[in-house]
Amino acid sequence: MGLAPHLTSFVARLKSNPSTHTAKPSLSLMAEIKRASPSKGDIAPFVNPAQQALLYAQSGASVISVLTEPTWFKGSLTDMHLVRKAIDTLPDRPAVLRKEFIFSEYQIAEARLWGADTVLLIVAMLSQEQLQRLYAYSARLGMEPLVEVNNAAEMARALEVGAKVIGVNNRNLHDFSVDMGTTSALVDMVRERDVVLCALSGIQGPGDVKVYKEQGVNAVLVGESLMRASDTKGFIKELLAWPDA
Repeated sequence: MGLAPHLTSFVARLKSNPSTHTAKPSLSLMAEIKRASPSKGDIAPFVNPAQQALLYAQSGASVISVLTEPTWFKGSLTDMHLVRKAIDTLPDRPAVLRKEFIFSEYQIAEARLWGADTVLLIVAMLSQEQLQRLYAYSARLGMEPLVEVNNAAEMARALEVGAKVIGVNNRNLHDFSVDMGTTSALVDMVRERDVVLCALSGIQGPGDVKVYKEQGVNAVLVGESLMRASDTKGFIKELLAWPDA
């Protein structure tokens, strides 16, 4: 991996945002570049990923999530590479997340070489042996992964492998329905642990963030709402109740 670009700590960046050292610290943001999705179809198929990434970074995002899956999400590794190049020289740049269906070490190594700082591991799509193996491989490369869960059984599996960043997907992967209470129901399982808990999917307004903050969630991932926002920076500031980034 000698040719791979410099890493930014995924965990450290999630623990820092424009409100961290203020009187009222709020949640951190994982801002997603999302051209399309299986449930919504085209969202922003012609987005300039480099331009969008720079906007997210300048707005205070801790992480930039990039869909690289080509069929359903119309993403690519090129999108991620352009994102990394656009933000690479920024001081304290956001971490870059490769959002993809990861099943092999090859995909993790590929992500590292193309500029990712972390990858997504979806518990529902992996056996426990696969999850443990891929988690360990990613960690060896210095890339603490985002481990995605959707229920208590999957949360227990994520904790078993020692995941430090766990994202609860509020969207059911079988029927695409969204239940914002999914994250809320799992908060107690990590409350006394050194785990960064993230809410994934369905976050649309400040009310959602306020509830999660009160419950002890640490970060939110937002994609579609950001891609559709007419004033991205203003939307982010209002959503997270941040000071000026």
